[in-house]
Amino acid sequence: MAKSNRLASKRTKDMIFFGCLVALPLLHFFIFYICVNFNSILLAFKEYETNTAYKWVAFQNFEQLFQDFSGETLYKYAFNNTMLFFIVGTTVSISLSLFFSYYIYKQAPMKNLFKVLLFMPSIIPAIAMSTIFKQFADSAIPSLVEALFGTKIQGLIQNPKTTMGAILFYNIWIGFGVNLLLYLGAMNGISESVVEAAKLDGVSFFGEFIYITFPSIFSTFRTMLIVALGGVFTNQARLVAFFGTTLAEETQYTIGYYLYKETVFNSLNNLNTGLPKLAAFGLLLTAITLPVVFTTNWALKKFGPRTED
Repeated sequence: MAKSNRLASKRTKDMIFFGCLVALPLLHFFIFYICVNFNSILLAFKEYETNTAYKWVAFQNFEQLFQDFSGETLYKYAFNNTMLFFIVGTTVSISLSLFFSYYIYKQAPMKNLFKVLLFMPSIIPAIAMSTIFKQFADSAIPSLVEALFGTKIQGLIQNPKTTMGAILFYNIWIGFGVNLLLYLGAMNGISESVVEAAKLDGVSFFGEFIYITFPSIFSTFRTMLIVALGGVFTNQARLVAFFGTTLAEETQYTIGYYLYKETVFNSLNNLNTGLPKLAAFGLLLTAITLPVVFTTNWALKKFGPRTED
């Protein structure tokens, strides 16, 4: 009887300790995610009035958005750039990250050099890294071209024709660090006995990747792809790091950058009239993204490679 009481007391103390441990994170999640997003959802169906109050207008903000979509070219440019950064950026980044991770995992020559070059952008602060890259693209490259070929060219970021290409390259390069870290961690968890058995069967370098390595890390690959897909419309493509909120060329916007810039502008200038429309835009993008994310996740789980097969 005394032993049961001690066990019950220990369980009670453990539950109190656990409750104290998770109380602050749960409170933070409730206030800064649930409450904030709930208010944003309600804001999408409201309109700001001159008496510092909001009134319910149902779907009026969404109707205004669809009218803007058909009339304003800004949304077309922002959508096209968003898809460009997602399709090209994600495809190239994931493919090269897998290749370099496998190269380093197999202890290939110059692996340490690749580690330094690919991890360095993740170590240096984002603002410092973007400043270094901007100086390189706008000053070093034009000077180098002039010295080698005697031709003066405009900086890659200064030139509107090459700005998006330079930013796209930067986003791919800067994304290697995190991808390599996750993929290498997953590859290092592959059983050595499986790899040795494949080698005894005569598997080639690339055959090992296709039939052993990639199926073994497919869950990590799926997670990275789903995370990228879920953030497709909030991706600012690091335009804020390069231009802040001063980017004037609407042809270079992404949807994420547009939402960020407009939110900051309305907040700093106390223009509450623009916030309901932005809330409606965010809710509309969520409604588009959610089914795509869940459908893609289901398809990858159902039709993706399985190591037990």
